[in-house]
Amino acid sequence: MKQGKQFFWGGATSAAQSEGSYLADGRQPSNFDYLPLDDRRLKAVYKNQTNSILHSTGEEIYPGRNGNDFYQRYESDIALLKELGANSFRFSISWPRIFPTGEEQEPNEAGLQFYEKVLTELEKQQMEPIVTLSHFEIPLHLVKKYNGWENRKVVDLFQRYAKTVMERFRGRIKYWIPFNEMNMVLHIPYIGGGILFEEGQDNLSTQYQAGHHQLLANALAIETGKQIDPENQFGAMLAAGKTYAYTCDPKDVFAALQQEKENLLFSDVQVFGEYPKFFPHFLKEKGLNLTIQPEDSAILKKNTVDFVSFSYYSSACTAAEENGIDRVATNGYTTLRNPYLPKGKSVWQDDPLGLRITLNQLQDRYHKPLFIVENGIGTQDEFIDGAVHDDYRIHYLQGHIKNMMLAVEEDGIDLMGYLMWGIIDLPSVSEGKISKRYGVIYVDQDDENNGSHQRYKKDSFAFYQKIISSNGAVVFE
Repeated sequence: MKQGKQFFWGGATSAAQSEGSYLADGRQPSNFDYLPLDDRRLKAVYKNQTNSILHSTGEEIYPGRNGNDFYQRYESDIALLKELGANSFRFSISWPRIFPTGEEQEPNEAGLQFYEKVLTELEKQQMEPIVTLSHFEIPLHLVKKYNGWENRKVVDLFQRYAKTVMERFRGRIKYWIPFNEMNMVLHIPYIGGGILFEEGQDNLSTQYQAGHHQLLANALAIETGKQIDPENQFGAMLAAGKTYAYTCDPKDVFAALQQEKENLLFSDVQVFGEYPKFFPHFLKEKGLNLTIQPEDSAILKKNTVDFVSFSYYSSACTAAEENGIDRVATNGYTTLRNPYLPKGKSVWQDDPLGLRITLNQLQDRYHKPLFIVENGIGTQDEFIDGAVHDDYRIHYLQGHIKNMMLAVEEDGIDLMGYLMWGIIDLPSVSEGKISKRYGVIYVDQDDENNGSHQRYKKDSFAFYQKIISSNGAVVFE
C-alpha cells in the first residue's frame, strides 16, 4: 500500500444487527426489529399481511432485537478492535434511539448519550468513526403511518434526525454515509425502504419513489452537514459487484449493461447530481409513475458526495435468456451461477478478482475516492474448545485484499480504506442468523439468542491483525 497517505483498516457493523437492547432507554422498534427468523425476511410485505410480520405472537424469533449485545459490550468490543490494530470503525446510529417514533420534536437524550460514549471509546483508542445514519433502519411508526420512504414527509423527518446528530457530534465525526446500500430498495423494499405493498398495485413505482425520496434526504443531509461543519465528508454507499455477461453473445452483453445501469442508478445521482440520460425513457418504457417536485433537481445537483463507498461480496452474472441456468445467492438477491467461479464455503461464489474489476469500474465512472466499507464471507463456523479454525475466511481475505492492493498499486485506484463486514459476529440481513458468521471475532450465541455472548478470537483474527500491521503486505507472502 502506498505510504504517506492515511489508509483506514478496520471493520463495520450496523446498529440494527449488533446493538440489541431494542427497547432500552426510550428506544422504540424499527422495521428491522420485525424481521423474523424465517423465509419471510427478504420477501415483499403486503399491507394485508402485516399481522403476520409486524405483530409478535410470541412464537416468532426476531434475532435483530438481540444483535450481538454491542449496546452493553461496546467498551470491550472496541478494545478488541484496537487489539486487532484497526484504526477505524464503521457503525450506524439507530434512528429510533434518537427519535423513537420519528415524529418527536425533541430527541431522546439517552440515545444521544449512548453514542457519546461509543465515540469517547473510539477517541480513547484513536480509531476514526465512519458513521451511517440509516443502515436498513427506520422507526416502525413511520412504516405504519407513512409507508416508510414512499411518503415525502419522511424526508423532512430524516432531516431533523440527521441535523440533530450532526450538530451534537460536530468535530467528532468527519466521515458520514447517510444511507446504506441505497440501491437495495429495489431488491428488499421493506428492509431498504420500510415499504409495505398493496396487492395489485404498481409496486415498482413505489420502490423508485422511495429511492427518489432517499436521494433527496441524502442531498439535504449533505447540505446541512456542510453548513454545520465544512470539514464533514459524505459518501454514497451501494451494494456493488461487477455484472458479467453469461457469454460473449451480444444479447448477453447488452443484458449485463442494462442490469449495471439500473444497479448504479442511485450512486450516479449521488455523484453527478442528476438522473442519467436513460432514466426518463426507462420510466416510460416500464410504465412507472414518479413524482419529482420542481425544486428537487436543484437540491440533487447542488449536494453531491465527496467519496463513493460500497459493499462487495461477490460479482453477478446475467443473460438475455436465463431459462435453465442455475442461480446462486449474492448480496440480498440471486444471480446466475458463473461457471468460471468456485462456490467455496459461503452461500455465494468467491470472486476476488471481481473486487479489482469493480474498483476499476467505479473509479472510471465516478472519478471520486473509493472506500470499501463492507467485504467478507458469511458462513458456518465450528467453535471447539474456545477456538475457530476458519482457514476459508483467511483464504477469502487474502484473495480479496491482494486484489484490492493490486488495484491501488498497479491500476492507480484512489482508495480510502478497507472495512471488513461483521467484524464481530452478528445476525445476517439475508437469513437473520448469527450462525451465518462474518467476523474474525466469534460470539458465543446461537440463532435463538442462547449462549454466553462472550467473544473469542478466531484464527482469522491473527491473520487480519498481520494484514493491518504490515499495511497489507502479508497477502503477497
